[in-house]
Amino acid sequence: MNSFPHPLLRRLAMLALGLALAAVPARLSAAEPAYTFKKGVNISHWLSQNGGAQTYGAPWFGEADVEWISKQGFDHIRLPVDFRLVFASDGSLDPAKIKPIEDTIRWSKARGLGLVLDAHFLPGADFNNVGGDSGIYTDTGLQKRAADAWRKVATHFGSEGPNVRFEILNEPVAAEDAQLNPVMHLILAAIRESNPTRIVYVTSNKWSSFHTVQDVVLPDDPNIALTIHYYEPLVFTHQRAPWVGFKDTMPAVTFPGVTPDLKGYTTPDYHQNIKPGVVLDDASVEKAYADVSKWLAAHAPNIEVYVGEFGVFSPADAASKKHWIKTVRTDAEKRGWGWAVWDYNDSFGVRGHDGKGTPVLDGLFSK
Repeated sequence: MNSFPHPLLRRLAMLALGLALAAVPARLSAAEPAYTFKKGVNISHWLSQNGGAQTYGAPWFGEADVEWISKQGFDHIRLPVDFRLVFASDGSLDPAKIKPIEDTIRWSKARGLGLVLDAHFLPGADFNNVGGDSGIYTDTGLQKRAADAWRKVATHFGSEGPNVRFEILNEPVAAEDAQLNPVMHLILAAIRESNPTRIVYVTSNKWSSFHTVQDVVLPDDPNIALTIHYYEPLVFTHQRAPWVGFKDTMPAVTFPGVTPDLKGYTTPDYHQNIKPGVVLDDASVEKAYADVSKWLAAHAPNIEVYVGEFGVFSPADAASKKHWIKTVRTDAEKRGWGWAVWDYNDSFGVRGHDGKGTPVLDGLFSK
């Protein structure tokens, strides 16, 4: 008696086996690592906020830098890009301006690192205190331009896997918090035309602040995450920073510490309301986190949260830098939130110009 099944049955069995094997990569994605987006670093002044020798895509940053980043314990890069600069005169994407983004994605993926593509500037969306254009929040023409910019960028990178995430816009500064929500929803809809399931970050108003989270209207979308920034107390993290109105002669501020009297130490650009004698300590950081956690528990208990920027300007002393960085980082981690420190190797850097790690790096990875 023939021990083999009927030829037709044998062919059907082989076809079924082939279909099952073909489906395995789609289900398991065995070659694709799990991208966690928990411990990141910002690459500042490379594809955004350019000036002087820091021209767009300048060769000071390259694959060797991504290699260094991967060896420190980071799992992703946040890549700020000025979307106003990536288009040719005819409105199409400029290949020369897109190439550094493509390169960084490739370098990162080769090392198991994810990448957050951050629209650091959009038409009408400039977060600078002085001279910044924030017309996008009231001008429908600018809103359409920004949505179309994202539509083109998202389509271009639509074939990338879960190693790439998009961030709609950086540090919005709408006059009223409610003005931000429809802008984000419009841009998200443009992204979803080509990227229906990619993780996309939405944010809060007034420089992505913790205290404006309560006014965010989250889109009805299962693939969004919330990004917020933390630089408090500013009198410590930005001491002697001229762009927030502090003179370089202001008294040194430590953390923990107490705010000094700033009379005579501010410039005309100063817009803070900092009172002398206020205690700066870990408890104040914890309270800010707790307030956001309380809102999330009531309104979005399952959303992923990402502290996309936090950092300390170089004039602060090393011990205070390390202490503040560790405090902010651990408060995020104990809530399961991801983070990306500002920045890689500029004036807030985790890496000095000597190529070595700084106290900021120590604060990120110390126990």
